[in-house]
Amino acid sequence: MVSQMKKIWNVNIKLKIGIGFSIVLLVLIGVQYGLNRSIDDVITSQEELSNSTKISTEVESIKTSVVFFESHVKSYVLTGNDSLLGNNEKYLANIITQFNDLKKLSPNKEQEASIDTLVKLLNAQIEFTDEVMFQYQLNPKKSIALIKSGKGKLLMALIIKEFDKIHHIEEVKFAQILIRNKQDSARVKQMDTSAYVFAFLLVVLCVWVLYRDVNKRENLEKELMLTQKKAEDAAIIKEQFMANMSHEIRTPLNAILGFNHRLNKTKLDAEQQEYAKAVQSSGENLLAIVNDILDFSKIEAGMVRIEEIRFNLPGLLHSVVTMFLVQSKEKKVPLTLTISNKVPLLLMGDPTRLTQILINLIGNALKFTKEGSIRILVDAVNIDEKNTSVTFKVIDTGIGISEEKVSEIFERFTQAKSDTSRKYGGTGLGLSIAKKLVELQGGTIAVESIKGSGSTFIVNIPYKIADNLPDEVKPKIEKLKKIDVQDKVNVLIVEDNLLNQKLAGFMLKDLGFDFDICDNGKLAIEKLKSNNYNLVLMDIQMPEMNGYETTEYIRDQLKLTMPIIAMTAHALPGEREKCISFGMTDYISKPIKEIDLNNLMAKYINVIFKAH
Repeated sequence: MVSQMKKIWNVNIKLKIGIGFSIVLLVLIGVQYGLNRSIDDVITSQEELSNSTKISTEVESIKTSVVFFESHVKSYVLTGNDSLLGNNEKYLANIITQFNDLKKLSPNKEQEASIDTLVKLLNAQIEFTDEVMFQYQLNPKKSIALIKSGKGKLLMALIIKEFDKIHHIEEVKFAQILIRNKQDSARVKQMDTSAYVFAFLLVVLCVWVLYRDVNKRENLEKELMLTQKKAEDAAIIKEQFMANMSHEIRTPLNAILGFNHRLNKTKLDAEQQEYAKAVQSSGENLLAIVNDILDFSKIEAGMVRIEEIRFNLPGLLHSVVTMFLVQSKEKKVPLTLTISNKVPLLLMGDPTRLTQILINLIGNALKFTKEGSIRILVDAVNIDEKNTSVTFKVIDTGIGISEEKVSEIFERFTQAKSDTSRKYGGTGLGLSIAKKLVELQGGTIAVESIKGSGSTFIVNIPYKIADNLPDEVKPKIEKLKKIDVQDKVNVLIVEDNLLNQKLAGFMLKDLGFDFDICDNGKLAIEKLKSNNYNLVLMDIQMPEMNGYETTEYIRDQLKLTMPIIAMTAHALPGEREKCISFGMTDYISKPIKEIDLNNLMAKYINVIFKAH
């Protein structure tokens, strides 16, 4: 019972109000029905009282008429006054009418019996009166003797007795009706009072229910706000952790990959080249893992935006496949690409995200395929003049996926076996990222697989068909931009990590730039006060004074406008925007590639010298 009541109290407020008003309506109908009945009873009692009063009045009137008639006859006999007989017929007619009216007033059975007896007695009295009158005409003395015989007096006594009996019955009935009338009136008052009390209690109950519900909602809102704050705090902690992890891993990776790249430029024997290649491969694998985690973080944070730009689909596909050809040859697993003739040349969509999806799927296929082949099939379906859906199938002959794992393979941190990560590497985030990127573009992704016989990943993405312009450019390949300046270029490197200082110095030396190095923001400010620099490479996380604070000081206090490029191991969503908001010109993430650094510096240094 208690649990049922709790369930009732926990229902929606609208349902509570609906149930409450239904109950109120039923109770009010019941109260009104009872009140109406009580009022009807009072009205009936009033009618019965009125009827009783009429009966009593009518009985008294008949009694008076009978007595009056009898006294007139007796006076006539004793006095011989003819005038006393003048209205006898009228009195008799009036008495008959009154008896008829009395019967119409619906007296009870006992009264009806008395009335019948009374009628008989009156008839006897009339017969006796007629005999007295007749004898009076023949022999007045005999008539007087009849009167003195007492028969008339006895009849009159009996008549009076019956009248009194009827009257007594009516008095008793009147008293009963009066009592019932009082009771009915009291019940009406009680029902009326009950209605007021119920209405008051109902208002109190409604106010209490609303107060309780509002209070409950306020408590729930407080709990939700507290939960939201905890979630926001957790998100901030997570973001800080991700930022710190990114920084702590990318900082040494920058040095490892950078110096290994420079090592590969030196003369190495075959064994040394093999070692350097192993270091490069391991470093790039570690960087791929970090990028996967950061990509997933970006997607979960809602920071990934899908672009809609023109791109050449066959050109993109060939470029992606070319990236894996070396790896395919090394593993002796042929990689083939087949594009249907129905596939449009130009589409409107996000080529970067499509590339990311395909790299993930093809990379997975190569990772888990030791022998056999990998086929990439591309077809177009549901084609009309403006739209199409493109289906990408990546078919491998690798280890496959067990039936019970197929439904979970796109979940984050999920792999087909618990030892997959140890055998093949990776985080288990790749397919989850691919699925989310496909869904962000309004597409679908599925897998068909048999354990031990390979897998087929099927991606379907809707695209708009772009206008087929004759001068459509082919996919761009990033090239080294030439820094076209004649004067000496001075660069200030602000970096606290010794290895990264040396690596940045080597890169700038190869580019022919002069540079100074300082360990933190305070030293950088002192350098900028006493020297002129064309560009500043600014690390973010440093002791004494970080990159944000240093840049703000340079812009606000020193009023310097040279380009400041952020060099940061942070690669979280919004990092570039954050750097620019503090006054930095652009952003480059670690590990820094020589070509990226060159092209970014060329972009700003060429502008500076052209302006001069």
